Amino acid sequence: MVRPVRARDACRVPFMRLTARHAIAVPAFLAACGTTPRVEVVEAVPVAKVGTMQEWALIVRVHNASGSQLVLDGWTLDAGGGRVEWIATRTVPPRDMVQESLPVVLPSSITAWTVSGELSYIAAGRLNDILFDSGFSRPTVPFAGTPAIKAAGDAPAPTAVDGTLPDAKPTAP
Repeated sequence: MVRPVRARDACRVPFMRLTARHAIAVPAFLAACGTTPRVEVVEAVPVAKVGTMQEWALIVRVHNASGSQLVLDGWTLDAGGGRVEWIATRTVPPRDMVQESLPVVLPSSITAWTVSGELSYIAAGRLNDILFDSGFSRPTVPFAGTPAIKAAGDAPAPTAVDGTLPDAKPTAP
């Protein structure tokens, strides 16, 4: 005699459990298949002082070790007790490095500070593009550091939204 399948028994089918369990893990697994970028906190340059606040240009480098281009999505960072969110509209070529200047506003009484945060990016590949656009996969890489404080006026030239203006490459010592 064949026993009818009840609704609560349908969830006990091994294939169904595997599918449900792994549906959440697939985006994380796909994002982990690629090489994650490396973010380096380099320096901070004072840009302008307004009242009791100081604007800084926080210089960071993003290293792409993978063989495909890396599309940056956004920055979230905590600097000197302040939280900053910044959209990153930049692409890092394969096996290359770009330098970014992020604005940070802190009280002018702060002379040394630390930075910690995350850079979100789109993992390489068409499937990862789709997962990112649909909200299933938002890979991030954490970073932290203490920027070297530079003299005013040493801030690099700003870059265009598409990243086509001066790309500051580190100079050889």
